[in-house]
Amino acid sequence: MTDFWLLSVLLLVLGVAAVIWPLWRHRQHKRVDRTALNVALYQERIVELDAQVAAGDLSAQQRDETLEEASRLLLEDTARADGDERPTRRGGPWMLIISAGLLPVIVVGLYFAWGNPAGLTLYREMQTSPQPESLEAMIDRMERITEVQPENGEAWYMLGRAYLSAQQPDRAVEALGQSLERLGERPEVLAQLAQARYFAAGNQLDSAAVAALDKALELEPREPTALGLLGIAAFESGDYPAAIEYWSRLLAGMPPGGQGALAIQGGIDRARERIAAAGGEQPAQVEPDSSESISVRLELSDEVAAQVGGDAVVFVFARDPAGPPMPLVARRFTVAELPVDVVLSAADAMLPDVELSEGQVLQLTARLSPSGDALQGTHQGQVSEVEVGDPQQVMLVIDQPVSATP
Repeated sequence: MTDFWLLSVLLLVLGVAAVIWPLWRHRQHKRVDRTALNVALYQERIVELDAQVAAGDLSAQQRDETLEEASRLLLEDTARADGDERPTRRGGPWMLIISAGLLPVIVVGLYFAWGNPAGLTLYREMQTSPQPESLEAMIDRMERITEVQPENGEAWYMLGRAYLSAQQPDRAVEALGQSLERLGERPEVLAQLAQARYFAAGNQLDSAAVAALDKALELEPREPTALGLLGIAAFESGDYPAAIEYWSRLLAGMPPGGQGALAIQGGIDRARERIAAAGGEQPAQVEPDSSESISVRLELSDEVAAQVGGDAVVFVFARDPAGPPMPLVARRFTVAELPVDVVLSAADAMLPDVELSEGQVLQLTARLSPSGDALQGTHQGQVSEVEVGDPQQVMLVIDQPVSATP
């Protein structure tokens, strides 16, 4: 911030100088030019009178009288010039001082009115501390970002998610509503807004939340938050077959064996127990659509595992080897979660409208990044060609330095 104000002061000084210098020069030149002109005219008059006397057109006495009159007129004109300059001399310095004082005030005022000092402060803070150290710090930062950039829909979305994590559903509803207004009907925003409304209403789905969830699933049938929330609502209302249906669809897009998948499977099992206890008919099992997914076993080599801590991040992603470098689908894990079985599908898409089709050939990569930045990995494993829908699980081991991997 200091260098910004130093630069501002320098620019203001130059601006003041640009205003004062021409005014001062003009005033000085005006006085000099007026006096010089009068003296030149007086000298020309003397030469003219002398020529008339020499030619006999004028007597010496007439010359003296005329010259005396010219002198008187010269003095009167000089006096008038001094009179004209005198107010300028009295007002000039004050006007210059006022100009010098008002210019920086006006410039600073305009900057604070139309500029973005809060944005500059926030930018500097994010440069020195890219990642907030706590949830409260995250909320504070996102609140300030939305103040500086009220049209930033992504910032409103992140703020809403942070409010949900802080168990502030009412504020999350407001923030996610702002995000929806700016980003449009995106499935993840609709689902998160519905979840916020669910918690704000005391774990009840109101009509607005139901409409948001229906729209989210219309846009993305595998939207995980929507499926999970509808399953919870169905279970709590006693509609166990519907809960099983929603949770089974959610489970189909989750990596088998993970904590999330185990929790969802537990909910499905409890719903089946409730149906059995009531003597109802069990709904059919919903199997994952393996024809549009890739099954992967992700591991670290012992040598690499010994070099990193459990909180280091691992990214596994698939891309089209003949297309752009941007991954089509990706998942994120920590070293502590490895080894893990992963199912990559369109539910893990990096961009909207990404679909995987049976028989599609992709390049599969897993990258280890202690910093959490996928572009700055230290080790990776790679399988050049993987076919979508292949029932055989792909073994992917992170064992090569990134620089040594083609």
